[in-house]
Amino acid sequence: MRQMIKMTDRKMTIWLHVAFWLVLGVLNLVLSNWFLDPGLNIWRPLINHVVLALLFYANAWLVNLFLEKKKYVPYIALANVMIWVTVPCRFYINKQSLLQSGVEPLSLERGLLFGAVATGYGIVMLSTIYQVLINRYAAERKALAIINRQTEAELQFLRAQINPHFLFNTLNNIYSLAVVRSPKTADMVLKLSQLLRYVVYEKKGDLVPLEKEVEHIRHFIELFQMRNEEPQDIEFTAEGELNGVKIEPMILIPIVENCFKHCDFDTNPKAFVKMQLTVREGELTFNTANTKNDADQQKDRTGGVGLENIHRRLALQHPDDFQLETHDELGLFKVFFVLKVNA
Repeated sequence: MRQMIKMTDRKMTIWLHVAFWLVLGVLNLVLSNWFLDPGLNIWRPLINHVVLALLFYANAWLVNLFLEKKKYVPYIALANVMIWVTVPCRFYINKQSLLQSGVEPLSLERGLLFGAVATGYGIVMLSTIYQVLINRYAAERKALAIINRQTEAELQFLRAQINPHFLFNTLNNIYSLAVVRSPKTADMVLKLSQLLRYVVYEKKGDLVPLEKEVEHIRHFIELFQMRNEEPQDIEFTAEGELNGVKIEPMILIPIVENCFKHCDFDTNPKAFVKMQLTVREGELTFNTANTKNDADQQKDRTGGVGLENIHRRLALQHPDDFQLETHDELGLFKVFFVLKVNA
């Protein structure tokens, strides 16, 4: 793909150069027809064009060889040598054209010489500006490509960080069930395989349908419920038009994990997790609330990358399109997440 883009850019550049010299040639012909014999007015601009083009591209080569390396003295010296080598040639061509058209060139010699010198310096100046701008543009594109590669590598790293944490927690639950030979173990392994299929295959794409992410959350909740003898107070609702909306894969599940990780299900009979997802007017809102034991600090010292991971991922790809807030209250932890979507 990059190779095709480079070929397209190269073709575009060639056509722009051809168009420039054609326009310059037509303009030269129109101006020359005012005082020269039209029959002699073909080879003169052709030769002038060849000389000016050689001057243009030779100077561009000198810009790369000397000017961009801050070797100003050799660049200025060689550029002036090129200009004054071409001046006699172009002066002679223009003078002969006037003679063959019956125009006495003696009174115009100064003007012809000045014109040859002025256009020579003008072409060199234009060539210098062009080549410097091209070099700056190429450098910026290269720097941007490096930044994009670094960003993509960081995104892949952040996505990969989520999976070990998720897998570790789920396997812990399966292990607990397997130890007591629970009949739920097989179903839990099946649910885990469904989740891993989503994690492994869907994370490769840039975006996934929101419906799949919601289904993933529901499977995760089912897995969490399976480890308990009695169902926990967990509510998850999804409202609005989810169809057609796409989001970053594995962007909501860390928030869900965070709720379960910090909720005090083990010590509080009234513990709960409430999660509400809403899509409305081009915005996805995901609000969660869970009870917590403020005296238990162990959970805060262990576990995955969680909310910081989400914030970093979205800051890299959607810096102006999301809002992530957390509220740590007495016995309660809340997360407010808003993301602009293509709804």
